[in-house]
Amino acid sequence: MSDYPPPGDQPGWSNSPQNPPPPPPGYGGDNYGNQGSHGGSSPSNGIGIAAMVVGIVALLLSILFFPLGLVLAIVAIVLGIVGIRKASRGEATNKGMAIAGVATGSIALVLAVIITIFVIGLFDEFGSLVECVEQAETAEEEQACNDRFEDDLTR
Repeated sequence: MSDYPPPGDQPGWSNSPQNPPPPPPGYGGDNYGNQGSHGGSSPSNGIGIAAMVVGIVALLLSILFFPLGLVLAIVAIVLGIVGIRKASRGEATNKGMAIAGVATGSIALVLAVIITIFVIGLFDEFGSLVECVEQAETAEEEQACNDRFEDDLTR
């Protein structure tokens, strides 16, 4: 049972459809008819959510498929910054998600750059091995190329 009197029992209100009773406190805004700080519209949280999701995906792809992870990391950082700005202006309520998007995007960016540098260096070493083996005339020279390649990798 409600703590509020029936609509017809409230002073100044009739029980007619043209003059409905006010909502109980806590529902539909404050006692003055205001709908909250957003003027009745809901906050726009899509950018912050997208930043966090793209950041997580970028983090995973930075390990598995680093070129796409690199691109998604940049997208996550940009979306996160936009989401943080919207939250600071009061247009969104998920500043934490936007920050998480920037953080995961930044980690993914660093990881993708490190892996890219490693792979480029590895391809350079393979290129040197192939060139050495192609120029080798004897099996001993080919073995020397393989030994030098293994030494370069273990450094």
